[in-house]
Amino acid sequence: MELQVSEFEEHIYNLHLKTTRQKNKQPYKLRKNFVSLDDTSKIYLKKLSTFFAKHKHIDIEDFFVAPFTIYPDETFFDLQYFTTLKAVKSYTLYQKYLQNLAPDSPDQLLRIQKSIKFILNFCKENKIKIDDYISHKEDNVPSFLIHLKEHKINTYTLHGFNNFEQMFRKVDTEIIKFMFDEQIYEQVRVTKIKLHGSTKAKAFVELGLQKASEILKKTVD
Repeated sequence: MELQVSEFEEHIYNLHLKTTRQKNKQPYKLRKNFVSLDDTSKIYLKKLSTFFAKHKHIDIEDFFVAPFTIYPDETFFDLQYFTTLKAVKSYTLYQKYLQNLAPDSPDQLLRIQKSIKFILNFCKENKIKIDDYISHKEDNVPSFLIHLKEHKINTYTLHGFNNFEQMFRKVDTEIIKFMFDEQIYEQVRVTKIKLHGSTKAKAFVELGLQKASEILKKTVD
């Protein structure tokens, strides 16, 4: 019986294709016909689709990009690799790498942009103002902590909220330890210093959140 490929699995395949080609500075064309795709690849796609469906916080594109950054001497990672624990580890290491990037670096500015976009969409969905994002909670846990844990936002963007540190310090230390570790306190302190010493990021965060607030104004007020 021929294995069928879902739309989500097609999306996964093409993201893997795109990332591999781009990282090797090669042109690429997204695959449209999956009928002739070998069954082994289809099986790996099904494993990956199950994994991503279970771990919705994982950014699929970041998942495929990660090993190219962590293992720069390697030029190819097949679908099978991404079904292994080694791929999960490289994703974790990649997220730590991103956290440590200088605020004005192109990749970090892109992360800030993605963070602001996520916050904007979250506020739209929950019908709250941008300024109310920091005080929003889910099951008595600040939403920004959940989103930070899931790598949907970064601390540089959070520093753009005047009451971020105040709200962060109010969180029970046991919750912090459970979700992160005590290093998060140092991360918040260091990113604040780096942001204030930046030439681009600080203004980028402020203007980005201001623009997001203006976009939301008509839908919330």
